Amino acid sequence: MTNDPHTSPVTESSSSLDRIFRPRGVAIIGASNDPQKRGYQAVASLLQASFAGGIYPVNPKGGEIRGIPVAKSVAEIEGDVDLALICTPASTVPDVLLECAQGNIAGAVVLALGFREIGAEGEVLERKIHEVIERTGIRVIGPNTSGILDPHRGLNLIGVPDVPAGRVALLSQSGNVSLQFMIESMRRSRIGFSMVIGVGNEIDLRFDDYLDYLGNDPNTTAIAMYVEGFRDGRKFLAAAERVSAKKPVILLKGGATLRGRAAARSHTGALAGSYPVFRAGLRRAGVVHVRRSDELFHVAETLASQPARGGYRGIAVITDGGGHGTLAADAIKSHQVDLTELSSITTIQLRELLGDVAGNPIDLAGMADADPMVFARCADLIMSDDQIGTVLIVGLFGGYHRRFAAELLAREVAAAQALVECARKHNRALIVHSLYADTASEPLDVLRTAGVPVIRSLEVACRCAAACYQRGALLSEHRGTPPPVSPNKWAGISKVREQARTVLLETEARELASGYGLKIVPATLCTNGEETEHAVANCGGEAVVKIVAGAVTHKTDAGGVKLGVTTAEARSTFDAIVTSVRGYCATRGQQADIRGVLVAPMLPKPIAELIVGYKRDPHYGGVLIVGIGGVAVEVLKDVSMRLLPVTRADVRSMLSEIKGARLLRGHRGAKRVDRDALVDAVLAVAECVRSNGEIVELEANPVFAYEHGCVAVDVRAML
Repeated sequence: MTNDPHTSPVTESSSSLDRIFRPRGVAIIGASNDPQKRGYQAVASLLQASFAGGIYPVNPKGGEIRGIPVAKSVAEIEGDVDLALICTPASTVPDVLLECAQGNIAGAVVLALGFREIGAEGEVLERKIHEVIERTGIRVIGPNTSGILDPHRGLNLIGVPDVPAGRVALLSQSGNVSLQFMIESMRRSRIGFSMVIGVGNEIDLRFDDYLDYLGNDPNTTAIAMYVEGFRDGRKFLAAAERVSAKKPVILLKGGATLRGRAAARSHTGALAGSYPVFRAGLRRAGVVHVRRSDELFHVAETLASQPARGGYRGIAVITDGGGHGTLAADAIKSHQVDLTELSSITTIQLRELLGDVAGNPIDLAGMADADPMVFARCADLIMSDDQIGTVLIVGLFGGYHRRFAAELLAREVAAAQALVECARKHNRALIVHSLYADTASEPLDVLRTAGVPVIRSLEVACRCAAACYQRGALLSEHRGTPPPVSPNKWAGISKVREQARTVLLETEARELASGYGLKIVPATLCTNGEETEHAVANCGGEAVVKIVAGAVTHKTDAGGVKLGVTTAEARSTFDAIVTSVRGYCATRGQQADIRGVLVAPMLPKPIAELIVGYKRDPHYGGVLIVGIGGVAVEVLKDVSMRLLPVTRADVRSMLSEIKGARLLRGHRGAKRVDRDALVDAVLAVAECVRSNGEIVELEANPVFAYEHGCVAVDVRAML
């Protein structure tokens, strides 16, 4: 039997988690009459929330808590119990879990700290818990968790009172972050929660389990996540891709920096992994990634309440001031989304209503000061435009009766009602930024009651609008099908293994990659000056000469590359390169393992130099990298990433994402590169690494891109 319950025979489907999340009864193990302890607070919270199931306190001392008799053990409970809340210290948890399993309890929420996050002693306890899970099939939430909450059923094992029931589920590895979002929901929104789960250390149930369950939960419309790290990043991304096709998944990541990752390890015992690779995985999985804590709840609220528009329908901004309109346009652009150009018909209609209209953002230029209903009239025209999927209102709405005249209140309330009706009629997303969002406002209450997000921060409101667009783009995206894995493995791997090497010689890397269709500049291996002279002459009298040595991966650093070598210089160049590389390796205490030099013809100057690379990430699997290459690749870091497998559409999207994409399209009248040839080159690298699982790194850099075709100049690979 494996130590991983995810692959053990007792693994259950997500639907069977109903016993845990919809329990007939809850046992509070470690119940107490001390109001300061969780064993008391849990009983009180379940009573206050009117939990419909049975509540069964357990403590060896017996007695009574809040009028409920206390069982001295799980075996003494009289009633159906599906879930246990374990409030006892970490050292007791394995034995308590075994007792629960013997009492036919399906799952347990373990609150205690003191497991993997504290080091070796905690890891021993975790192994004991795994043994119980394997033997019994009981499922565990946590440990090191804040608990779970389902406001729809009164299942409050977190202890925060009066959290509204709603449509957003929250998965979090931080109790304080969960509390922040619950408070935001109570103060600033009417959206509420379907479920709140403190994920904790993922000792058993993991993010992917919860995602699959919530993906089928009828009360959940959107899933928000605060994540510090995963026990199994690949399983999470697979689950996220399944679920995001049905419901929006919004994620905030802790541990993006070196210090943040150190904090994450001490907090949850999880590995944060590589942040850029993680972001690439989120994009592939269709997860909406937010970077600020004040964005997570509002983006989830927006995607849970507003219609998802497919077909890349865009964003229009209505503003009552030019400054806010300008800031909104800039903020939306920062999320790689442009405001949409309105149709000519819409522009004509807006001019009839407003007079001179410069475009999008649409500036009301003070017209709403006397009549806020102009917002609704303007929105109705814009939402009639089939190119617009989201309307963002920014400025003073909700506060005109405060700012100008109390008599405007009735008109502002009517305008709010008209905006709601307009959005419903056209099935468009509506978001409102208001300077008065934190004040008492009847017009804003009308919007909130109808599910319209009302947001105080302009930047957060713009992030919500961008998320609507991104969600619509995801739903209308047609990635196609990745090509099948080729059954043809490279025969040279066994030879490299026999020599106890992991780094391939360039000659071997060329043979490997070219076998899957990557076009590489032809080259001749030479072992002495005479062979080098003959090879240079065959190149037309001018060539590139570079070392082939087992100990050298960065040839330029070792003085192992010479450009523009003539026939007359060939012999001396061979000697100079070999001498330079030997000296370079000697200073590092390495054997040079020189096999000779490669001689290749000088190529015409390309339109662009690119890198096409692959690296196997320990957390998320194979990562494909495309970007601006050459010797400055590590300085520029202008690359796009995807997790394998990729489709042709994925690769074209990658090429359009890099900052140097303008060079590929023909910047300032220059010729365009052969994009189809570049896509073929990237797919060839992808096929190569997918067919040879031993490869951990492969890089073609630079790849010279021309108007017709492209060719790799240098190839490296590592097993």
